[in-house]
Amino acid sequence: MNEGYSDGKNLFSSGIGSNIFVGKKKFLDLSLCAGSLILGHNSEIFKKSLNQALKKNISNFAAKNEHAYSFSKTLKKKFPSYSKFIFCNSGTEAVFKSLRIARAVTKKELIISVTGSWHGSTGELLFTNNKKLNNTELSEGLDKQAKNKIKFIPYNNIEVSKKILNKHKKKIMCIIIEPIQGCLPQDAKKYLKFLDNYSKKNKILMIFDEMITGLRFNCSSVQSEFKLNPSITTFGKCFGGGLPIGIIALKKDIVKKLDKKKKKVFFGGTFSGNSINTYVANNVVNYILKNKKNIFENLKKKSEYLEKELNNFFEKENYDAKCFRSCSMLRIVFTKKIIENRLQRDFFEKKKNHKINKLKKFFMSKNIYYPNSGIIFIATSTSFNNLKNLVKITKLAFKKIF
Repeated sequence: MNEGYSDGKNLFSSGIGSNIFVGKKKFLDLSLCAGSLILGHNSEIFKKSLNQALKKNISNFAAKNEHAYSFSKTLKKKFPSYSKFIFCNSGTEAVFKSLRIARAVTKKELIISVTGSWHGSTGELLFTNNKKLNNTELSEGLDKQAKNKIKFIPYNNIEVSKKILNKHKKKIMCIIIEPIQGCLPQDAKKYLKFLDNYSKKNKILMIFDEMITGLRFNCSSVQSEFKLNPSITTFGKCFGGGLPIGIIALKKDIVKKLDKKKKKVFFGGTFSGNSINTYVANNVVNYILKNKKNIFENLKKKSEYLEKELNNFFEKENYDAKCFRSCSMLRIVFTKKIIENRLQRDFFEKKKNHKINKLKKFFMSKNIYYPNSGIIFIATSTSFNNLKNLVKITKLAFKKIF
């Protein structure tokens, strides 16, 4: 992801299928635009949609348009429990605007963030926590007051989370969570049910950040699969079809409360809900929905294969590592101890960070792009041969480094 450019060396220039290129040098892409490209780079439906947009002279208007409206109807069919969809330019924008909505509706200030969740570069959430759940800034330049308006609860730990929530519940503006996290992709259904029930019982606004899991999670979402009921959800990534997008989905009661406000909550932006992105997104999402059985069976088989092969190797060779998986999102965690959240993961990995960085460099030397985030994504374009080679290179890397 763009953090500025100091020179023009080793920059990715193109991509097709499961591969990206630095000039003519080919790399297997394990990031797939941070999980956005469920069909791979430059899929046929993506290219077809772009060509159609050119032929139809679709342009951007900085105004309401039929293409955004058509896409919102597609979303409404997929997620009928939501009554309004607001389009944004990115996931980060969708998250910070969802916080604005929560503040307007509740008139409260305290954000409860769940450890291990990542919400992009949203300033109010650019904090992490230590083992005592105290806040630490992740960036310079943050509002000094923001640190006092956020508290953390530990992912997958009901007992401690409940104590913290009980202590602050009268001040809580919202609870925000990535329901299944890239830092440790695993089923946390019991914990999510707890948060869902707690928020309903105490009339606390719940925000689900399903940037990664939206659509990728069995052509649906975590909330749909687990029958959960957040008031606000943010989507993005896969829904963009290959172009940037953020989506805020609002339940009917939230829309009603917003409509009663004397001042409108501002959502606008020059390219929010722009015609080109929403036209392409609508085409790609409808293609995925139409072909969901083949697409998601394909992704499941490949993801299960990679998980099984890696874990068999780690166990057989007695390496202190395990591959975690949820749908087609995987991560190698460098401990085989039973862990429930990122706090525990970081504790066991801390002394191995030097070797983990060596592992990433080794992959690059073997023409495999292993993202800095450590999250591995599978696309339909990722072949079994790609995965067999990845397993082979992983075995070499562990024997060499660990």
